[in-house]
Amino acid sequence: MRVSLRERIRQLHRVIGLSIGLFVVMVAVTGAGMLFREPLEPVIYHGLLKVESCNKRLPLDTLIANASASNPVAGRPKQVRIYDDADSSTRVLFSDNRWYYVNPCTGEVLGSEDRYGGLFGTMASLHSFQFLKNGSVVAGTLALTFAIVLVGGGLAVWIPEALRKRRRAVAIKPNLTGRARWLSLHKTLGAYVSLIVLASALTGALQSFQFVRDALYTLTASKPPAPSPRSVVQADTKSLPVEALWQRAQALVPQPKYARIRYPGKPGDAFNFDIVARDAPHINAFSYVSVDSSTGKVLRFTSYAENSIGHRIYLTALALHYGWLSGGFIRVLQLIGMLSVPVLAYVGIGSYLRGKRPPPAPVSPRTTLALRVTRKKAEAENIQSFELVDPAGKALPPFTAGSHIDVHVPGGKVRQYSLCNPPGERHRYLIAVMRAEPTRGGSRTMHEQVKEGDLIEISNPKNHFPLVESAQRFLLIAGGIGITPILCMAEHLAGFGAAFQMHYFARSAARAAFVDRIKCSKFADRVFFHFTEDEKQQRLDLAALLQTHDAEMHLYLCGGEAFMNAVIDTALQKGWRKNRIHREYFSVEHRESDSNVEFDVTIASTGKTICVPADKTVIAALADCGIHITASCEQGVCGTCVTRVLEGEPQHRDVFLSDDEKNRNDRFTPCCSRANSRTLVLDL
Repeated sequence: MRVSLRERIRQLHRVIGLSIGLFVVMVAVTGAGMLFREPLEPVIYHGLLKVESCNKRLPLDTLIANASASNPVAGRPKQVRIYDDADSSTRVLFSDNRWYYVNPCTGEVLGSEDRYGGLFGTMASLHSFQFLKNGSVVAGTLALTFAIVLVGGGLAVWIPEALRKRRRAVAIKPNLTGRARWLSLHKTLGAYVSLIVLASALTGALQSFQFVRDALYTLTASKPPAPSPRSVVQADTKSLPVEALWQRAQALVPQPKYARIRYPGKPGDAFNFDIVARDAPHINAFSYVSVDSSTGKVLRFTSYAENSIGHRIYLTALALHYGWLSGGFIRVLQLIGMLSVPVLAYVGIGSYLRGKRPPPAPVSPRTTLALRVTRKKAEAENIQSFELVDPAGKALPPFTAGSHIDVHVPGGKVRQYSLCNPPGERHRYLIAVMRAEPTRGGSRTMHEQVKEGDLIEISNPKNHFPLVESAQRFLLIAGGIGITPILCMAEHLAGFGAAFQMHYFARSAARAAFVDRIKCSKFADRVFFHFTEDEKQQRLDLAALLQTHDAEMHLYLCGGEAFMNAVIDTALQKGWRKNRIHREYFSVEHRESDSNVEFDVTIASTGKTICVPADKTVIAALADCGIHITASCEQGVCGTCVTRVLEGEPQHRDVFLSDDEKNRNDRFTPCCSRANSRTLVLDL
């Protein structure tokens, strides 16, 4: 069995989604919380982050010394963060991995907190997997997998369908139920938020992996930032005060909005100042200053504008990832994208689990009736009627004009036959069967094997060809054996005095069924017979018949395909509106098409893909793989096999579905129809 590339992508999308889905949800939910860290943290941790404003701040060395004194085992300082807000505390990170919050005006130590402690610290830890040894690598791998397989793969599967269906591809489909509804919601929601979550995933991968950053620099023909220069002074030379070094950096970037001071990693390294200028486009738009710790000499200064375009894109991408870009609209979009991920996971996993549910148990009440053939009669050349009654004499289920029953023909075949006795009768059903040549076995078996006294299994009556009771006038046209539902309609209309005419077309009187019954009926004066083998004369009769009509008249016709098409074409030419033409095909001409091509069908519940060869129907190909769809006419006439289509475009070859139903492309008849797209996904 050949599996298409699109199906392989779908399967990979499903497997990865099921295996890492919960981790992706955790990253998305914590990411949604992190988006609001900047505005909410000062509110939640006001006592640590906010102080009373003052005009003069103490030297940084005093603040760092006070923080160190508050915990003698804190270790050496690693980083200092300074904010321009007059009411913001200064934060010092020591090697014990705790932040110490110091009042820059008084030097008071306000408290300390683990680097990944508290509400937002915990979110940051979970978001970037800091609780693992190589957490950033794990987080980056998840981000890339999410971007490539889940978002990219989902779009690769969805885009071909979107190009075909256009607006319908991104529309919620409220008429769907069960697994189809969950799957549709998953695809539609994913289409709307894909770009948002893709941007978040890729910007996260930029932070986690050097090779992703290198790819960005290569694509933008940019140089990565140069490593921090080393001091030329001896490593054991005493360092200048941090405040003095900070003043040298401020001389290059006056009155910054925010600064991050990174202590030397080892003796001889420079102090590095990452500074956001007052006119910077966002809070992550860093200028870089490296200062010799012993001499105060500026070893490197790179303003934000002097950074390569690749590095500026990188800094902006991080600002976007954390919600630092100005404007609440972007943050709201990111929030929608992040919160959509658990919804996508929920409906995606829910769709998969629904597909794994065992099929519902068979309905215990009988869905078929066993009736006895009390009379078998030759009604015309090659036409036999069968009268069916309940063996115990019970009343049969009621039916309406235009109804048919499914007859389980000996040998396992199921065929549809219209009821042609008056619809008020409950003691019997009457059907007529024309022996077809060539035959697929059903009519021949009924003619040759079914005898009076036999029991035969049938379904309850169904009606796909009902009368519009509100119509004022009716024109009934029957062709050959198509008389069966039309005769039932005439009986019904005559019963309540409706205005109608009936026209019966056949090649000869000998080949017309129920002629004597019609001539003896109470509506005989409204019936007109057209017996001719001359197709030209038949068309002339139809043209004259359909010439006169009005908006209150409805046309009902039944017969073979060629006859039906002639009637419909003539009616449309004469100005009949489509919604006033009602038809039921008795049979269609068998067509062998040299243009048939193979295509794939995918079973939505299992993901299994089956190739349908050019010389097989969908039903036959599925049956070869142990998947059985109930079918009957196998010509696209009865509608027994109609199946919901979740993805793809069917090539409709049936006469059962209306034009509007075919245009929706959400159902098709697998007994005869094929596909215009490479793959059809069926709700099976």
